[in-house]
Amino acid sequence: MLLTDGEDLYNVVLNAPIGICILNADTLVAEVVNGKFLEVSGKSYDAIFGHYYWDTFAEVRSQYESALAGVILSGQSYYANEVELMLIRNGQEEIVFVTFVYAPIKDELGQVGKVAVWVLENTRQVVERQEREVATLTFKKERDRLERYFMQAPVGICILQGPELVYELINPAYDNMLLDRELLGRPIFEALPELVNSPVQEMLLKTYYDGEPFDMNDVLIPVSTFEGGPTKDRYFSFSFQPRRDENDVIDGVVNIVFEVTGLIKTQRELFDAREYAEQQKRVYETIISNTPDLMYVFDLDYRFTYANSALLSMWGKTWDNAIGKSLLENGYEPWHAEMHEREIELIKKTKQSIRGEVSFPHATLGRRIYDYILIPVLNQAGEVVAVAGTTRDITERKNWEDALAQSAEKLQAINEELEASNEEQAASNEELTAINEELEQVNRQLLEAKQKIEEGEVALRLAVSAANFGTWFLHSVTREFITDTRLKQLFGYFPEEDLSFEKALAQVRDDYRDYVSAKLEHAIYHNGNYDVTYPIIGYHDQEIRWLRCIGNLKADPSGTFSTFTGIVMDITEQHLAANNVEQAEEGLRLAIESGELAIWYLDQKLGTIIASPRFNEMFGLRSDENVPFEAVIAQILPEYRQMVQNAVNETFATGANFNVEYAVTGFHDGKLRWVRSVGKYVQNTKNGNYITGVMADITEQKTDDIRKSDFIGMVSHELKTPLTSLNAYIQLLQQKLMSSNERFIINALDQSVKQVKKMTTMINGFLNISRLESGKIHIDLQHFDIAELAAETVLETNLMVNTHHIVLNPVMPTFVNADRDKIGQVINNLISNAVKYSKPDTLIEISCVTDGEEVRVSVTDEGIGIRSEDINQLFERYYRVESTKYISGFGIGLYLCAEIIKRHEGRIWVESEPEKGSTFYFSLPILKSTKVDMD
Repeated sequence: MLLTDGEDLYNVVLNAPIGICILNADTLVAEVVNGKFLEVSGKSYDAIFGHYYWDTFAEVRSQYESALAGVILSGQSYYANEVELMLIRNGQEEIVFVTFVYAPIKDELGQVGKVAVWVLENTRQVVERQEREVATLTFKKERDRLERYFMQAPVGICILQGPELVYELINPAYDNMLLDRELLGRPIFEALPELVNSPVQEMLLKTYYDGEPFDMNDVLIPVSTFEGGPTKDRYFSFSFQPRRDENDVIDGVVNIVFEVTGLIKTQRELFDAREYAEQQKRVYETIISNTPDLMYVFDLDYRFTYANSALLSMWGKTWDNAIGKSLLENGYEPWHAEMHEREIELIKKTKQSIRGEVSFPHATLGRRIYDYILIPVLNQAGEVVAVAGTTRDITERKNWEDALAQSAEKLQAINEELEASNEEQAASNEELTAINEELEQVNRQLLEAKQKIEEGEVALRLAVSAANFGTWFLHSVTREFITDTRLKQLFGYFPEEDLSFEKALAQVRDDYRDYVSAKLEHAIYHNGNYDVTYPIIGYHDQEIRWLRCIGNLKADPSGTFSTFTGIVMDITEQHLAANNVEQAEEGLRLAIESGELAIWYLDQKLGTIIASPRFNEMFGLRSDENVPFEAVIAQILPEYRQMVQNAVNETFATGANFNVEYAVTGFHDGKLRWVRSVGKYVQNTKNGNYITGVMADITEQKTDDIRKSDFIGMVSHELKTPLTSLNAYIQLLQQKLMSSNERFIINALDQSVKQVKKMTTMINGFLNISRLESGKIHIDLQHFDIAELAAETVLETNLMVNTHHIVLNPVMPTFVNADRDKIGQVINNLISNAVKYSKPDTLIEISCVTDGEEVRVSVTDEGIGIRSEDINQLFERYYRVESTKYISGFGIGLYLCAEIIKRHEGRIWVESEPEKGSTFYFSLPILKSTKVDMD
């Protein structure tokens, strides 16, 4: 559109909403100036109108004089958008931002006669935008700095973005809690479906939508070890805080989390241990609850570690406020406490028991007299670790003795009185009767005391019976041997049969009999310990049992004889189990030595590896060298190093078996070796989890495989040249026979083309396998529509195959970032296999669907199907199902497909039943639409 000179132009300029100044093209004198122009320029009307333009705007002349001249010469407009200028406005220098245009105004002949200067000030908008940009940049820097802190934090931190709560940031501590999950870029409730309908979901949504922070401690969340797998109970503590953008609008949630499963387990184990200790305490209390004797245990600092109910009752205290206290703290008088402390020190020094008599007050019965014995408690090394004591109330016995003494004195006095005077006989007889009554009362009390002792012995027998021990008694001189029924049973005797010491010794196995006899004699005559383990052969049942016999020697005060009491335990199962373990270990050792295997052990907590000398040999190290885990990883070839590290991480994260082949370089000898390492994950909550395994040197086998692959690659490459020439000749013959009526020759050539193409496909497959195994295959990533590729492949197949009904289900455009040619090979190979293994005139369906953030392609046939035992090996190199051995093929197609999909970080699998057809699937990550538009 051209502006023309005239009245209309003048009116337009004066009333325009933006600044306009009209200049004469020849003189550059301002002929028209509107008010908006004066407002923007900050100059008066008189300073602009009728004046040479560059005199008025000398401050910007050097910048735009050439541009204005170019407009006049070329007749083309000059446009400047939001330029920064220094203008003298209202007599002062001022920095402004303006958008202006130098527009030519042409006459009827198309000649530039005038120039319109259009100007619009943007200073306020630019400044505001710059301020917003600075604020945004500052906010972003602050957010980035905070995120850097998050990445270094020792606790798990993630940032969830937007209403979908998509993982935007995950720090290493958070990632370590969920090592097997792909999290970044995924909504949290998709990546962790275990949180759906849980309190965590409700709190997260309230934090995002209401801005309400939440803290939750020790929350039980069943989490699977891998996505979609079985769950296990884990405990976490959470903190949810809303994250706000620069406009204070909530745009995400900051989640701080740390796992407390170990702490919870420790607390439970502590609780269980306390429960067990309380249970043991109740058992002990039950065993000795019927005895009136006071029973207690001191530690070596004179503090009570045990007191039975009778003692606590005497003190008038409970277990909690008595155990762990000293003698003084439990109410003993200072002289009494010091006496026992001296006795404990003497026992520690001599390891001998001490017996004494003492008087001290009872909580309810007043002052009583007690007989006590203190016994050393020894550990396996024979050291005193505690002192046990038993105290018996002998007040009544002392009183009886005193009463008897007094009675004797009284009797003596009576006799004297009888001799002195018969007259006093009647009175003496009365006194004697009174004394007899007192004696009867004393006898009754003695009988009651005896009954209590017998009741205590019954309680002890019940405790021994509950433990299923056999008990025995042996007199050192007479060799009288008294046993219970259980001991007879252990030696193969019937309960009613007599069992002497000599008969029992005769049942001890020949090779142990002298040893057992010698240990017993030594214990009897030298006061030695008796604790012997030996085998016996049952008298009647001839059954071999392993027994452990423990005895305690008690000497008679006269020294003429001693008695031996003890128990016998049946430990046959424990002994045989130990022998079985030894035999299994010996068998494993022989197997490892014969197979020249190395043994290794990797500790998760410490990150250290312990290995056998054979392991060092494979890594080119000396047998006596220490092998840190980092040194082992360093000797692995770089192209396999990450694979091994990933396999270790996966085993610790999921418990999967460890099975990896890789190449290493010897540390000292520099020799290249191929090894196969197989390991098993072992969970040990007490000492830490670990992987244990073996490693074999497979260098010779691997070298043969490499030579074979090289040979196949060389032969395949050499075959391509004659095959290409053959294909060209056949195509020339087809062209020459296009107008011929020789149908047989034409059909023969068509079949030849198909066979050449089939052979070319096989040779390319061998070449690709060779490149895969040598690491030379190249993945050329590009953006393309996989739905379009699937349609092209189906069309090409239908042109070549007319024996089956091959259809592509309706599909929407789906873009991926992958190697188009190689993904085409995968689709073509799956369709070709469907044709090969299904009957003619059957249906083959190809589908391409979107599932979350991945595209899934499937090929379904109505063929012979695959057995479940073959499915796991189907994608291995050269593997052929037994039922397909009469169908041509080398077993490389599916292996090649699997390797291509693996290098695209995708998945490939099959679902099949015999005689019901198969469906082969593969999936690839979807390319976001925004990335497609950018490219």
